[in-house]
Amino acid sequence: MKLCVLPAVMALLFIACSSSSSSSSKTNANFASKTNTSPSKASTSSSKKEKEETLYIPIDLPDICQNIDFNANKDMRKECGVKSINQQAYNNSPKQRYLVEPRQASLVKTGDKIEILFPNTDPLALNSSLLRGVEFDDSKRLSKIENTMDYKEFFNERRERLKLFKLKINSDTKPIVENEVCFKVPEIKGDTRVTSTSTAPMKMELLTCEAFNKFVKKYAK
Repeated sequence: MKLCVLPAVMALLFIACSSSSSSSSKTNANFASKTNTSPSKASTSSSKKEKEETLYIPIDLPDICQNIDFNANKDMRKECGVKSINQQAYNNSPKQRYLVEPRQASLVKTGDKIEILFPNTDPLALNSSLLRGVEFDDSKRLSKIENTMDYKEFFNERRERLKLFKLKINSDTKPIVENEVCFKVPEIKGDTRVTSTSTAPMKMELLTCEAFNKFVKKYAK
């Protein structure tokens, strides 16, 4: 009788152990499943945060920094003075785009105000109506604005030298709008010189393109 009971008890113990092992395996599998989804969620959240990141980009960038995508090249941010900011601060930060001509000239938009910057000159405010269809969002920052420059230099009847130029600036919108903006280069009198160390940059003068055309027609040869 005792010999018959012993195999029965061993069989029950085997079944109990198998059930316990199966339950433990399921629990471990469920735990692993939950822990495996966590990094994926974290990665998605991190990716979303990175995508929504907004940056402050200075308008006085050195040449080496001007053509860098700072979202893709984060290691260059500190060297170029670029930093992450919130959306409200971004809306009020300057957005800059370079022109093809003249070299290193650019348009800067801050809020609703637009200025044009020429090398060694003070910023000159422009009416937004002069730049129809020109866009300043991040996707356009690295692309120069297509434009041409028509420079004229001549003397009037009083032997005064006039230096004038017209910029034709294409819009980013389609169909393309050709905006015309005209300027007069101020006369430098006496021994005044504009250099890289000058404390008083030249102030470019805005000129109507109607006046530009009249001067050219009257004095240009």
